[in-house]
Amino acid sequence: MYVTVKVEVEKCNGCKLCVLSCPDPNVLAYKQEEKHVVVNEHRCKGCGLCATVCPEEALTVSGN
Repeated sequence: MYVTVKVEVEKCNGCKLCVLSCPDPNVLAYKQEEKHVVVNEHRCKGCGLCATVCPEEALTVSGN
């Protein structure tokens, strides 16, 4: 399965709820210098939990 996680950086408020909710600690990271979340798509399994908890709807998960 190939997963794509899109982060709309202008919507990310830096709350890190997505990072804290991800079951794999190596998928999401908040980059302080960039002021938004970055995604390691090679490790993401596409559960979509990050997109569900984001209060700003900054993440979109898709895959096939």
